[in-house]
Amino acid sequence: MGRQHSSSSSDSEAENNVNKMSSVKLTPDSATPKDTKDEQLVKLNPNEVGMSCGFKNLYSGKEDKHGRFQWQTTIPEDLGKPAEDAESEKWAIVVRNVKTYNDPKKVLSLHSILIQSPLLKDLLKDVLEGYPGVTVGLKRLEFSGRFEPLIHRWAELTAAIERLKQKAACDDADSTDADRVKHAELLQDLLAKEFKETIEASTDLKEKGVMTYEHLWTLFQPSAQVYSRQMSQDRIFKLHSSKYGEDVYGNPVFWLTCQYVEYDGTRWGTNKLNVSIPAFEGTKPITSLPTMPLEHHSSKDEMKAKLIERGGKVEKLAGSNYCAYNGVGWRLNGNGGKDKFAVKGRIVVDTYGWNKFNPNWCIYVTALHVKQDGTAPGVGGGTMEFSGDDEYDDSYGGSDGGMPVDGFFVDEDDEASKKVVLSDEQKMICTPLVRGYALKEKLWLNFFVNAVHDIEFSDRAFESLVLPRNQKELILGFTATQQSYMSSFDDVVAGKGRGIILLLCGPPGVGKTLTAESVAEEMKVPLYMMSAGDLGLDPRHVESKLQGVLDMCTRWNALLLLDEADIFLEQRSLHELERNKLVSIFLRVLEYYEGIMFLTTNRVETFDPAFQSRIHISIQYEELDVKSRKTVWDNFLKQHNIAQASARERTPKMLVSAAKAASEGRATPGEEEEEEAKKLHYNRTHPHQMDEKDIIQLSELSLNGRQIKNILKTAQLLAGKRGEGLKMEHVDTVMDVTQHLHKTTQASEQAKNSFFY
Repeated sequence: MGRQHSSSSSDSEAENNVNKMSSVKLTPDSATPKDTKDEQLVKLNPNEVGMSCGFKNLYSGKEDKHGRFQWQTTIPEDLGKPAEDAESEKWAIVVRNVKTYNDPKKVLSLHSILIQSPLLKDLLKDVLEGYPGVTVGLKRLEFSGRFEPLIHRWAELTAAIERLKQKAACDDADSTDADRVKHAELLQDLLAKEFKETIEASTDLKEKGVMTYEHLWTLFQPSAQVYSRQMSQDRIFKLHSSKYGEDVYGNPVFWLTCQYVEYDGTRWGTNKLNVSIPAFEGTKPITSLPTMPLEHHSSKDEMKAKLIERGGKVEKLAGSNYCAYNGVGWRLNGNGGKDKFAVKGRIVVDTYGWNKFNPNWCIYVTALHVKQDGTAPGVGGGTMEFSGDDEYDDSYGGSDGGMPVDGFFVDEDDEASKKVVLSDEQKMICTPLVRGYALKEKLWLNFFVNAVHDIEFSDRAFESLVLPRNQKELILGFTATQQSYMSSFDDVVAGKGRGIILLLCGPPGVGKTLTAESVAEEMKVPLYMMSAGDLGLDPRHVESKLQGVLDMCTRWNALLLLDEADIFLEQRSLHELERNKLVSIFLRVLEYYEGIMFLTTNRVETFDPAFQSRIHISIQYEELDVKSRKTVWDNFLKQHNIAQASARERTPKMLVSAAKAASEGRATPGEEEEEEAKKLHYNRTHPHQMDEKDIIQLSELSLNGRQIKNILKTAQLLAGKRGEGLKMEHVDTVMDVTQHLHKTTQASEQAKNSFFY
């Protein structure tokens, strides 16, 4: 890109200043080549050091073969006159030429030009308005290199000159209009002579809708909107700069440094991303380039509207948001590649948390500058400007997305971090990614915003929980109230004892885990489920992992469920020092937890005494009685009917695929196959056909809630295989097959209870 330089004086002025200073009658400069050796060795009185008011000028002497020189007190004899002086300042344009060695058609080529004409500056002020890196009002307006600003705006320059000619031809033309035309044509002729082939070739290629690799730079104008697909996502960027270079493998590419808008967890800002176009031979359709100017997109208006809507969704997700996700999540690995995960479930979108818990992958932005243009403070969208150094970073060679090139991160409580309402342009170039935490996978990942959805909370989860009503009211009221006032009560030591711990103890399958799940569903807050396996058994790492989980839960107002917490809660002994460390760590960290924690266990008698004083509510779950089991059977069968009704609304799956039909010589499956598929789909989606007598009979069986769920799930699959609705005979078949497992489980539980109790 053409560089622009400014200065307040010429080299000749500097030399005149030196001569003037030398002529001032100050302390004489007595050091000359005629000084004798004795005079040079005369020692100066220490009181006179630095007291002479004047300059002592030294000049570089001749260089030796290593390029080194000695300072001397006389002006070099081969010093010529400056090239730019008072005589050169009168010309409208100063043209600098250099020798050409690789072009047989000419011996000189244009190196740079210096625009001195105020008439030309007035013209270029409108032509180059908004072009990055160009300030036309400077005293020294200089262009060099490929003269990108003038070539990119060649059409605008030509049109402006035509308007000047038309104005000069009018009867009421100003006296300076003719001079303006002359100066403008002077610049036009100069550029046309030097870049005629480039301008004509570029114009011809654009008109034909194609481009060559050599002329790509003429296609991409800084600040223009460009379209690209990155990570299978449609993207529109604001072009920052471009250059020819190489990728990480040494292959020639044309680099494009693009700007986009992103949220760093505290504020909105811009980042830069380097994308590339590999070198190619001959011409190539502009629409086939991996990145192209948006104006060449066949559906640019629809694309802009689509990305503005997507950017609005990203804007709404700024901050911490509890959402559902169904798609691919990914994170960068240590090799610079991407680890991808199929995520289907609940996530927490939290960019600030991403930065806090993943400091090696922080999101950095350069803040947006907001111009209010007469609107009230904080209202409406601002204009996007990029501030900071515009250095090109060759370290990133990917063309499939990646970490931003520049920017910086600020604290969440920074006073300068104000919420900005994004304009449509900013939404359009906004990143399609949000950062957050996948609760089931327990991973911090990048998520595509198109796959983020609102959660459809179950309004029957807490209602279907089989517990005495007073216990249900106590648990829900206690947790909901604590969440609202969790910071109002404190210990003697600040930050200590603010959390609430609920212990749920009882045999397996009686609803301990379901209690925490249904409370979180009723309160519409995240539930973080943790087990000893998630933390490991190494005391050196357990504390940091546990503290990180507790910090996340506090930040999100999430409920924390530590399932089967026996290893951390069991009484300490003299023989298990490593496990004693785990218990001590858990006790210490738990004391400063500020959220709500559920602990589940079926071995409460083995707890360490130190935990008893830290538990606020303890609820004992008994084995399910006949009435409770009937309620569980009823609840699961109701859910089954709801799922069947939803499935019936879906399109039936064809029994014969199109591929199989083609292999049999048919274009598509026939009408008979379609009718058969519809009939089978109808039969499979029947409500259950079990009556009250069947449910009472099943309730007599000594089963826990988890076993009932598994039996019904297996029976439903069997009924679907037979193309029937769920019946008692399907349940009986499953019970006969799994009877030995239930007996073994019951015997095991009885033996364990007799040992501990």
